[in-house]
Amino acid sequence: MKRNRITTDTYIPNVSRRAVLKGLGATLMLPWLESLAFAQGGKSAITEGSQVPRRWACLIFANGVNQTHWWVKGSGAAMELSKSLQPLAKFKEDLLFLDNLHLFDDTVGVHTPYFTNFLAGEKLRTGSIPDLAESVDQFMGRTVGKDTPVPSIALGTEPASYGLSGGSPAIYSSTMSWSSKTTPIPPEIFPRQAFDRLFDTSSLVRDKSVLDFVKDQANSVKRQLDSRDKDKLDEYLTSIREIEQRIEKATAEDRFEGWRPSLDKPDMERPAEGKPQNVADHMQMMVDIMLLAFRMDKTRIASLIFQKDVTGMSFNFIEGVSNTGMHSISHHRKQENVLEEYQRINQFHVEMLAQMIGKMKSVDEGNGTLLDNTMLLFGSTMRDGDVHDANDLPLLLVGGKNCGIKGGRAIRYEKLEDRRLCNLHLSLAQRMGCQINQFGNSHYPLPGLEG
Repeated sequence: MKRNRITTDTYIPNVSRRAVLKGLGATLMLPWLESLAFAQGGKSAITEGSQVPRRWACLIFANGVNQTHWWVKGSGAAMELSKSLQPLAKFKEDLLFLDNLHLFDDTVGVHTPYFTNFLAGEKLRTGSIPDLAESVDQFMGRTVGKDTPVPSIALGTEPASYGLSGGSPAIYSSTMSWSSKTTPIPPEIFPRQAFDRLFDTSSLVRDKSVLDFVKDQANSVKRQLDSRDKDKLDEYLTSIREIEQRIEKATAEDRFEGWRPSLDKPDMERPAEGKPQNVADHMQMMVDIMLLAFRMDKTRIASLIFQKDVTGMSFNFIEGVSNTGMHSISHHRKQENVLEEYQRINQFHVEMLAQMIGKMKSVDEGNGTLLDNTMLLFGSTMRDGDVHDANDLPLLLVGGKNCGIKGGRAIRYEKLEDRRLCNLHLSLAQRMGCQINQFGNSHYPLPGLEG
């Protein structure tokens, strides 16, 4: 296996030069449009020294996997995928499975170190005060993320926990992003706030679409485009409006399906205003907001936590899954019926990923697709939730063809020094343009990503 050091000057991120539409109350950055690039500068936007931006994304689900149904064999078109991974069958050439990676130097409890330390890779200290290290997403945001309006975004679907849990800060179980060793970054869980941040819109303006503010400018731009780019712009604007409409529907004040106080539970906590009550809709909205941010080049660094660590999130909307919370199901005690529910929940998250991949592959960026220009890390923070095993994390890297990532493979790392998760973080950060030779407890860039 090759161990060539990745040179940090192979990719130099540059300031976003996307066309911007500004109206009174909103700002809209346009996606890459080839004919607009010619119209503005007389030459294609893809020239030497003006690279299509690379992106980094991380999507994490909690509580591990049913190992019986999480495996891969072979490579390329002949690659065999297990039951939980079947939704990815159409995208085999874009998948790089990274087996046997481990998060070293964790401590404090059985859940929280694997979760909050996933992107930081430093020893988690004991005590009642948050104490870890800057996470890789925040480090990239602070260094190369300054080239975009939003350095990085951290998204989620469940609110952060506060106070103490077992003597340690409860926020350890609900965030992975840290801007410093004492400053955790709670994820943004409200679709409306995340959407408004992309467009610089006021959350007080709700009687208009963001598109209403830039309609005249959009029509002016459209006149400069060829027919193919006109269709692309129409699709882009339509996708924005569809997200707006979904947010409006999902966050309407009367949508509290999961809130049913009873005589047994008269004090049941009322759901937060603006937080969708449909789990699948909420997750899909946050995924689509992330993709919209990438298409706009509003940010190039984004993470999404599907649920917090010790979660009570119910997946009873999936056929064959009970109302029991996800964390409890992960403690299956090898009971076949519970393991079946566990597998179905795993497969649901993989289906979310498959839908995301399909959308990214449909976005043309001139030198390839949005997926080709994005390194997407997907998986969980432990292997088996029943025993809290984090020695062989279920991880895969998706896309990144134009970032030096070769898919259609599965790599199993056996050498102890290779297995450090921070080796992977270092490799991806270097590919994003970070001028570093170490991150967290890494030894060196993870070998083998380039094939």
